[in-house]
Amino acid sequence: MKIAIITLPLHTNYGGILQAYALQTVLQRMGHDVQHLQPKVEFHPLHPAWKMPFVWSNRLLRKYFGGEWRLPIFEHPHRWIRRYSDVFIYKHIEMRPLLDEEWNTSLAKDYDVFMVGSDQVWRPCYALPLERYFLSFLNDTCSNPRIAYAASFGTKNCEFSSNQILSCRKLLQKFSFISVREQSGVEICNQLFGVNASHVLDPTLLLSKDDYLKLIQNQTPGKGNLMVYILDETPDTRLFISQVAASEKLTPFNTNYSLGNRLGIPQLPVENWLRGFVDAKLIITDSFHACVFAIIFNKPFICIGNNERGMTRFHSLLDLFGLQHCLFIEKQLFEIPKINWEKVNLKLKQLRIGSLLSLEQSLNTLMITIPV
Repeated sequence: MKIAIITLPLHTNYGGILQAYALQTVLQRMGHDVQHLQPKVEFHPLHPAWKMPFVWSNRLLRKYFGGEWRLPIFEHPHRWIRRYSDVFIYKHIEMRPLLDEEWNTSLAKDYDVFMVGSDQVWRPCYALPLERYFLSFLNDTCSNPRIAYAASFGTKNCEFSSNQILSCRKLLQKFSFISVREQSGVEICNQLFGVNASHVLDPTLLLSKDDYLKLIQNQTPGKGNLMVYILDETPDTRLFISQVAASEKLTPFNTNYSLGNRLGIPQLPVENWLRGFVDAKLIITDSFHACVFAIIFNKPFICIGNNERGMTRFHSLLDLFGLQHCLFIEKQLFEIPKINWEKVNLKLKQLRIGSLLSLEQSLNTLMITIPV
């Protein structure tokens, strides 16, 4: 079948990029043709045209006299920031960019199935416009099957408005198969939307460590053995990292470059980020997907709770593998988590088989009903 996947925009979020790559890879191995439908990126000027000569002159001076050698002079800073992640996206992910007006029912003739997922595609602050991620662009006459794989609300309590609940409930009830990434999502689907949902693994966990090693086989080892990937850095987290490094005699290396604070430095390539898990003896992170890849690569990790980005995701993931002791809460006594990787890997294998079977069965059922 030809499957259209609707996920959050792919740009500099490593987890978002790799979950899209993983779901696509799994579906292709099942024999399907896959495309990700994505909003077309338009880099609007940050300044009015009359001001640009002054901006370029300022950048030139900063570049040659301020030592900011990576600062782009003429290129849009956001395009510059994502230059390496875009290379990975265009090389490994099948995409179809769409303008706003192109998100309509005419897409139905190009695909057999529409699939939503994964990541926080059902969290209003990230999914804009929200109804698009419930396939609102397909009208009532469209008979194409609709599926959700490992969709996430992000938080334990649904953040939808009452109007959004009403509109999305009608849309969700048109889905043939619904699966969510967190156990709390199963309850939200049942209680607020009146539909049944299965609890499955994030797509990144459907691929093996060897699958990811193939992506980084040409990457050279980095410098350092304490991988730090902090999305929301604070003075407390910086102090904690330095204390861990000193206590364990480890050399930290940072794999996150903030888009907002360092517009002159491009985001590290996806391959470099993955390579960090190979090089690390320990990982400190407040990222859901960094925890996922620490599990895949069997690396001890400390997960710093991040309430703003959704704690439910962390609890759900760590509960699955008996790793709640890897969650660090401020002011608690520090200790490197001891992990029984044999037990974790056995659990991962079982959950992976179950999630793949669930996805494959849902698609096989549709193949019987879709005319060739």
